[in-house]
Amino acid sequence: MKINIYRSRIMTYLAPIIILSISCEENQYPEDIWDPDDQGLPTPIITSIEPPDSAFSGADEITITGQYFNQDKANNLVYFNSELAEILQATETMLVVSPPAILGDSITIKVSAVGSFLFAVYENYKLVPRMIEYGEFDALEESAWGIEADSDENLYVGLSIFPEGSIDKLTPPNGERINGFIHALLATPLSLKIGPDNNIYYVDGANPYIIRQEISTGSPGYNTLPSVSIDLDFDQYGNLYCGGIGGEIYCVKSDMSNSTVADYNGISVKALRVHNDQLYVAGNYSGDDPGLPDVGIWRNQILSPDGDLGQKELILDWTTQTGSPSSITGLTFDEDGLLYISADIDIGIVVLDAEGSLEPLYPKIIKPPITRMTWGNSNYLYLNYRGENRAIYRLDMGIKGAPYHGRPGS
Repeated sequence: MKINIYRSRIMTYLAPIIILSISCEENQYPEDIWDPDDQGLPTPIITSIEPPDSAFSGADEITITGQYFNQDKANNLVYFNSELAEILQATETMLVVSPPAILGDSITIKVSAVGSFLFAVYENYKLVPRMIEYGEFDALEESAWGIEADSDENLYVGLSIFPEGSIDKLTPPNGERINGFIHALLATPLSLKIGPDNNIYYVDGANPYIIRQEISTGSPGYNTLPSVSIDLDFDQYGNLYCGGIGGEIYCVKSDMSNSTVADYNGISVKALRVHNDQLYVAGNYSGDDPGLPDVGIWRNQILSPDGDLGQKELILDWTTQTGSPSSITGLTFDEDGLLYISADIDIGIVVLDAEGSLEPLYPKIIKPPITRMTWGNSNYLYLNYRGENRAIYRLDMGIKGAPYHGRPGS
């Protein structure tokens, strides 16, 4: 016990000496990392922006011209207000960017490059919507399926409103809705097409019928098909092709008689589209032939005005090329002949170019599942989105679609 007391007293006497000794040593701080003479790299300068005043939000390319940018894309920062843009190309005098999916009419664009201390600023830029919700539908009470436009840009929407079906009409320019425009004979108008007789034709994906109703009166006509059809489209001769789960393509004449014109054994047809004397067919294969894809797109040459078809030709192995388990839900073409493909999961819409490459269409704003799509008579592409918040959308493409042969005036 005495030893501990002595030790305590010794430490008490030594503590001030130790502290004094430490305090007398010179402080050892690291060298200052700030160089007051370092002015950084030159601040970027914006001389022009194209388009100069506004662009489509999340779905456009904007070219920024100026000075002192970094030629490495990763070493530039471009903000629209507080949101980063995607930089697509970069040189020392030009940046090409994809803007974020925000909207505004007084957006500030700021550009900086790694090594510069300040931003170049471009004020009062507008980002406007390329895609808008068109018409108002109750996502819980109303289930929208087929969509089709007429020559006056009216959009017809097939609705399943338990226990009946309806075809509603949306009128331009704002999609004003006429409820129950046509009382549908089937509960689910799954796919719609306007015919050359200005009647509306549809199938429901559950019953083996092809339905025709007059747009003006709703007066009906129908016939039985050999099996259930999922989609349909007209050719330039007035023939209507239908296909679905039966593994066959049917040709329906103006008197509603029909015949089988192509064999798609083992393939459940999901989408049809006629373009340039070819019938394009998307479907899911369920057989055991290793030479056929799980999901693919084929085409058949239209051989005559009677609707005869040539042998099917595979043009796209969807499963292999996308690496996705998705199914194709729709096909359409633009006036330049590019093929647009919609899907149910993973992929919203992709575009197949002439070289066989697939490019996503505005992935910042178009999300899956897109179950149906149809072009109007101008630059608008209409989409049926059946995700969490179901809606019909109108997309400004800046380009027209290819002709729909059944649609008068198309």
